[in-house]
Amino acid sequence: MSKYRTTRPLLEGWKLCTGEPPMEALAWGNHDFTAGEIRIWQKAENHGLSKPENPHTDGWRTVGIPHDFVIEGAFTDKAPLNNGSLAGGKAYYVNKFELPPDAGQRIHLEFDGVYRDCTVHVNGHFIGRHLSGYTSFGFDITEVCRFGAMNAVCVHVNATENELWSYEGGGIYRDVKLITTAQVFVPQWGVCVRTGDESAVGNTGVMVSIRNASCSTIRCDAVCSIVDADGKTVAVSRKETVDITALDDVDVALHASVQKPVLWNVDAPVLYRVVVEISVDGDLVDCYEQPFGYRTFRFDPATGFYLNGVNMKLKGVCCHQDHSGVGVAVPPALQEWRVRRLKDLGANAIRTSHNQPDPALLDACDRLGMLVMDEIRMPGIGDELTSQFKDTLRRDRNHPAVILWSLGNEEMGIQHKSSGIKIFRRLQELSHKLDPTRPTTYAMNCDWINISKYHDDNGFRFDVFGANYRSDQKSARYDEFHQRHPDWPMLGSETWGGTCTRGLYEPDTSTIPVTINPRRMNDADLWADEAQSGYVSAYQNYHTPWGYSIEECWQDCANRPYMAGTFLWTGFDYRGETSPYLWPAVITRYGILDLCGFYKEAAHYLRAWWRPDDPHLFLMPHWNWEGYEGKAIDVWCYSNAASVELFLNGRSLGKKTMPVNDKLTWQVPWEQGTLEAKGYDSAGTIIANAVRRTAKAPEKVILSSGRTTCRADGRDIIVIDASIVDASGEVCPRAQNEVVFNVEGPAEILGVGNGNPMSHEPDKGTNRRKAFHGLCQVILQSTGAAGAITVCAESRRIETGVIMCDAQ
Repeated sequence: MSKYRTTRPLLEGWKLCTGEPPMEALAWGNHDFTAGEIRIWQKAENHGLSKPENPHTDGWRTVGIPHDFVIEGAFTDKAPLNNGSLAGGKAYYVNKFELPPDAGQRIHLEFDGVYRDCTVHVNGHFIGRHLSGYTSFGFDITEVCRFGAMNAVCVHVNATENELWSYEGGGIYRDVKLITTAQVFVPQWGVCVRTGDESAVGNTGVMVSIRNASCSTIRCDAVCSIVDADGKTVAVSRKETVDITALDDVDVALHASVQKPVLWNVDAPVLYRVVVEISVDGDLVDCYEQPFGYRTFRFDPATGFYLNGVNMKLKGVCCHQDHSGVGVAVPPALQEWRVRRLKDLGANAIRTSHNQPDPALLDACDRLGMLVMDEIRMPGIGDELTSQFKDTLRRDRNHPAVILWSLGNEEMGIQHKSSGIKIFRRLQELSHKLDPTRPTTYAMNCDWINISKYHDDNGFRFDVFGANYRSDQKSARYDEFHQRHPDWPMLGSETWGGTCTRGLYEPDTSTIPVTINPRRMNDADLWADEAQSGYVSAYQNYHTPWGYSIEECWQDCANRPYMAGTFLWTGFDYRGETSPYLWPAVITRYGILDLCGFYKEAAHYLRAWWRPDDPHLFLMPHWNWEGYEGKAIDVWCYSNAASVELFLNGRSLGKKTMPVNDKLTWQVPWEQGTLEAKGYDSAGTIIANAVRRTAKAPEKVILSSGRTTCRADGRDIIVIDASIVDASGEVCPRAQNEVVFNVEGPAEILGVGNGNPMSHEPDKGTNRRKAFHGLCQVILQSTGAAGAITVCAESRRIETGVIMCDAQ
């Protein structure tokens, strides 16, 4: 290995000041401080907060990265509703770090994402500014470093403006790395791997960018090897020698061939690594590793999507980066947890709406087998936006999970104009130049059936047409598009548009009457039927004027061979965009899963039909309807069984055939006891069942987790669910008990949540959370030490829940 390249996560020991720091901190060491004026821009090395000797920052609050300072604020109706009623702001982050003595190395500071408009200073010197809250960036800081001594970096964040129309948080909310290299090295995103087509998938082209940061011409050698999942080298390229002039970059093309590589797919996501070695005068000066995978895919306009030659539907969801307990500061381990949750549902694709994703999310998708539509925040032609676009492609083009570049979302101001076509054409050509292996798409809304014709008539097509919703509420529009453009691949880039609230079947104390959002007043007539009900229930009684039922959504895709797939809005709930509610709502209800990742009832429809070979049966609602004796209860059943029989207290209420990609319903007069459904295959064998019992009074807290071990690395997490149950273990469906979590051992509480869209309880800095319909959640994070972890969940007058975990 190279003696130079090292990667050091810069995640701990950051000092935080929200708002404006005291004058003495800002002015410390400032060469031109006069009468209260801070003149940091007039001289080099004039920035006081980024000087390691500044004592004033040492007393600031210590935080770890990733960090979202906005989620720590209080909910207020004075803050933007679409930002989750949490006010943005400004903050300063300072980190002090030591460097070894100077040995000719170079130091690079890389940020995966900072929200937003950040300014970076190191050791008093201005280093750079980055506007986007979603793209990654980095700086070579070598010349201002103090080798063999303490250094300091200050990141000023201005999160007072929004890029989206939903919660975006604020701060250094993705990872930060300090990278050491030699003077000759592979720069950030400097390796591009391209595998062969279906006839020779093992042909591996590796384009390597090599930078000479020295002040003289350097001759160097480059070679690469391919390493399989077991760590075995399976191919080696020929060595290439190049001369690089001072302060210049050179691209070197390498090639290696792997015989019969194991293909990456959604069920067995096998990864390889390319290891690039750079040598000068026979000495290894850099060793750069890049994960990748072998797979082929294509979009066919008649028969849809193929992965490795196998026809399959893209069963996708749109996702924002936001989670209960942490806001947008989702640690890599929680990104992986969320992907696993969606995989369990049956999803095989994610659209990173409406922005460039966290690299940690893409890494998780690579490891777990989740396809990705990688979307940019905003299309444009200026240097700022095209640089963001190019950086995104360079950063993400080695991920086997990524199959599409989305050039934007619902740009109603330009998508129907000639200026829009010009912008999109330029971006698409740039995409084809930087990555000819992946097609482009664009999420088009409104009258897409006619806008697409306008594009086509003007000689422009996105590689794959992306339709948001149905266009005029007519599923036949899909067929009309296909008839007009039979040679144009198509998918549903955003679909469903429905809402539901986990566990809610009637108005209760957690809801308020629906108030039409003024933003949607023009659609008020379309919303009237839903608004009359006064609440958004688990029965999906409300959807947007452009939305439709989840059954229609999947049927639209499943029944049309030419539809490559569908991406439902959304996979998880997120803060903001609370329609049809106004304040005090703070969380949307668009998710298939709530903000904690708990299944909503509608999720079980997808679980049944997105995993049709795995028997599943779900029964709703709960069976606690005291005061409704003898009144008909609307009972729904989601299942992939051939038929389902319903029983009430042992009496059969009849067997029904399950329509494909649909649900069954009964009207059942309520009586206390047990409601049970049994699912049968076509031969009449019971393959699944579900039971709903009338729950008694809460008796205890039950803690559960999909995993009870974590890595003792200071980063890994354990997500623990708390259920309020009666004496027999039945979840109490209306329980709102406050749960107090206490942790002993090498873990700490990262955050808490319950998925309640109306809750104004804090997610951070507390160990308490009320249950919402019987459930709440705590997220633990390793402190870095190994050992046993005991978690207790207390609630007044009921038995304490305990779960044992382990950090290894």
